[in-house]
Formats: sequence, structure tokens, C-alpha cells
Amino acid sequence: MRRTLMIAAALSAVVAFTGAALAADLEMTVSNQYGYANLRQGPGTTNKLLERLPEGTKVIAIEKVAGGAWIHVKVGGKEGYIQAKLLK
Repeated sequence: MRRTLMIAAALSAVVAFTGAALAADLEMTVSNQYGYANLRQGPGTTNKLLERLPEGTKVIAIEKVAGGAWIHVKVGGKEGYIQAKLLK
């Protein structure tokens, strides 16, 4: 029983860290060494660039994708994807 509980707790931690769902309407901010973040049509650098968002731009995070490397966001009436490392 104890082993089952430990496994369940470990799996819950993995899902919490890399899972797709984020808290509803989680506001994040473009903040990184480059001073901007690219809003893309899909999660990947080869996807179409929709807009370049300057440092300080607020976005609403919808979900984590691609193992948590990208965040699906809403900003200014648009939806797209931003690399997670470019947001705080």
C-alpha cells in the first residue's frame, strides 16, 4: 500500500510539472535576455511567426505543450505559442 501511494505521489508530481493544464487565466509576462518573444502559430520555431511581443507584454497562459517547453497563450485577441523560457 505504501509503495502504491509513493508511486501515485511521484506520478502526480510529474503531471503537475509537465502537465498540459495551467491555472485558469494565469497571467505571464514576456521577460528574458532578448527583450522580446515570438508569438507563433504552433509550438516550434519553424511555425509561422504571428507577432513579436516586446519585453513586459502581458499574456494569458492557456496550457503547457511540448513537454512544457512551450506555452499556449492569448494576447490582444490572438492565440499562439511562446517558448516557456521567455516568460515569467
